[in-house]
Amino acid sequence: MLFLHTPPMADVLGHIGRYSIQTGLRDHSWLKAYYGFEWRVIGNLGADLLVEALHPLLGVEAAAALIAALVPILAASGILLLSRQIHGRVTAASVLALSLIYAVPFTWGFLNFSLSMALALLAFNLWVFLERRGHLRPRALLFVPLGLAIWLCHTFGWALLGLLCGARSLTLSRKNGRNWPQALTDAALSCLPLLAPLLPMALWRNDAAASGIAGWFNPLAKVAWLIAMLRLDHEWFDKVSAVALLLVVYIGMRSPRVTADRTMATAALIAFIAYLLLPMQVFGSLYADMRLAPYVVMLALLSLRDYDRPRRMLMAFALAFLAMRLALTGFTYHQRERMLDAQMEALSAIPEGARLATLVQRSCESDWEMPWLTHVGSLALARKHLFANDQWAFSGMNLLSVHYPAAGTFATDTAEIVYPERCEGDGPTLAKSLAHLPLGAFTHVWVIGVPLEAIPHREGLTLIWKRADAAVFAVTAGHEPHGPGIRKLSKFQP
Repeated sequence: MLFLHTPPMADVLGHIGRYSIQTGLRDHSWLKAYYGFEWRVIGNLGADLLVEALHPLLGVEAAAALIAALVPILAASGILLLSRQIHGRVTAASVLALSLIYAVPFTWGFLNFSLSMALALLAFNLWVFLERRGHLRPRALLFVPLGLAIWLCHTFGWALLGLLCGARSLTLSRKNGRNWPQALTDAALSCLPLLAPLLPMALWRNDAAASGIAGWFNPLAKVAWLIAMLRLDHEWFDKVSAVALLLVVYIGMRSPRVTADRTMATAALIAFIAYLLLPMQVFGSLYADMRLAPYVVMLALLSLRDYDRPRRMLMAFALAFLAMRLALTGFTYHQRERMLDAQMEALSAIPEGARLATLVQRSCESDWEMPWLTHVGSLALARKHLFANDQWAFSGMNLLSVHYPAAGTFATDTAEIVYPERCEGDGPTLAKSLAHLPLGAFTHVWVIGVPLEAIPHREGLTLIWKRADAAVFAVTAGHEPHGPGIRKLSKFQP
């Protein structure tokens, strides 16, 4: 991650577009006709606040890239410190757990989520550290603001911290001879300092409730997400890697030669139950259950102690596995960044202040390939200060609002994704979306992921830039809208 100038992750690209509006709306006043931005206290602000602090020094893109690079470092620190805290050493299983930092939630670009989960692991280390030194009252006082800060970063991180701290208190109470009702009461009382975010969360979720809850218990999907938790572009190796981690957990939990730390095993069990019960969408947060899958396995791995005798062999296996996954992930990220840079050459044909409709053809829902280019229009938004139709518009889920009635359903990300003809039932095809696109609302149309010869013809569009799998069209006279910030294009040179 430290060697990437633009993280090639779908949602990070979308976030960069939002950050550019967050930090530059006053400097580019014409964008106010399409976007609004209002700061509110919500449980999804981690990177947003960091970008606000860093962008005067680094700029928006560099700030986002730095945050994305810091997340794996923080997560790795949390995992290794926790292994030492629980087991007294870094175990082979904890080294295997490091590979899950680059699981689907991070690779997809869930930046606030991933940051909050890393911070939760670090905070739990502090919780155990203070407990072992008998500093319970200072811990209670300290974790009121810490819990609020992690919740402000993302709700999931706060939930993970509560799960870990509750599991710790529960297992200690049981170890001390308390019965289950007493142990549950002890756990609830010890976690009271973590409940401070409940009031702002209740107010926020009232606003976000319109986005709804959907995708209740689906056993096949739950199994599929576990097998796909290391998904990149190498299907069989990704699946074998995930199954290998699941087998380590299964063998470790079943083998009489391996012991498991009760705190982490309890936390893993509670997380697994939560994973089974969580729907796919919670108040607009998509893939809510999928996000938890790698952390269930991570907690289970962290619970395992090494065999006494073959410890070196196990560590060698763990290090080899981690090295292979890191090499593959690094190679994939590098290749994606090269592809992204090639696509961004299209900006030479798109002027500042344009109204850009992006139509990105992704793979079928059943394909293994991850659709990571779906928010490339937001990178154009950040670099050209234009309107792009790929920002999210979930009520209460972020601070950005989109208001461009002329674009209709094409104003937000719900309509910018198209599917190949072979993906029956997945979503609209390019031909259908292009036919329904309100040209009068846009000055340019950028089609990505489709060979030029396969792009349907539509009156009112003139080709001004092309490459093998993408093209930019200008809306011709008679269709082009008038408005601030629009500049004339130079003649296209094929």
